Amino acid sequence: SAISLFKILSIALNKNIYINKNISIFKVKNTPPKFLSNNKLIFIILRQRTNIAMNIKKILNIYKYSKEIILWNHYNNSNFRLQKGILTKKIRDNIIITNYHKSIMVGLLLSDGYIQKRFSWNPRISLHQSIKNFEYIWSVFNTLSVYCSYFPYTKKTIKRGKLFFSIEYQSRQLKSLNEIYNLFYKDLKIKIITPELFHYIDYIALAHWIQGDGARRNKGIILCTDCFSIKEVVLLMNILNIKFNINSSIHYDNNKARIYINKNELNKIISNIKPFFVKRFLYKITF
Repeated sequence: SAISLFKILSIALNKNIYINKNISIFKVKNTPPKFLSNNKLIFIILRQRTNIAMNIKKILNIYKYSKEIILWNHYNNSNFRLQKGILTKKIRDNIIITNYHKSIMVGLLLSDGYIQKRFSWNPRISLHQSIKNFEYIWSVFNTLSVYCSYFPYTKKTIKRGKLFFSIEYQSRQLKSLNEIYNLFYKDLKIKIITPELFHYIDYIALAHWIQGDGARRNKGIILCTDCFSIKEVVLLMNILNIKFNINSSIHYDNNKARIYINKNELNKIISNIKPFFVKRFLYKITF
């Protein structure tokens, strides 16, 4: 069952909400919010939880009528362009995914991301993680929001008698996502690895792969490739070797093959992937 995003965040994050790396709001009592541009991660601090939704709507309205020039396919700009509501089929079918955004999606699908597609419908990409990883989910949404019709939403589940909260991001169902879908899926459910993936994995995809499925192990990184066959794991290792000069090895966990990258090999790519990490996950590549 779904619950209010704003209600959970105001409790779990002590009323501190990360909205956007380029826009911050400073609220003064009895005065309207002042919008300040900067290049740092800014947190919105609000005293009253009832103001959260109102201020987010103001941000969206500012962007809606903004005439600023936006660089196409450039990672260092805000893509906070959520288009709520229904779009016509013609508009949806003409939405193009940039190469930068494709790289992010590839990284998501190598880790915890998945694609949903019903028969004769266009696919949509989703990412579902613990509420503890809110900063990462929001960062992904903040970048890919142009392909969305609503904000990430929270879920609650009961496992082993305990209540857990999670958050999920979903894109629109888009014709342009068929390229990514055909790269990872042969039928409606099974995720696969194909040689064509060689042309899509870059430092951006690798950064999101590690953030989503990487875990520190013995001064190195384990990539949890449990859902892939041994043949597919070896294929991924070859891609890492050919494209990034990374020599990796296979470690087994419960008879599932996983990719291990030691510290020395990881050092070859840290400077290239670090700019795409959120602060919460920097520990995975810091030794």
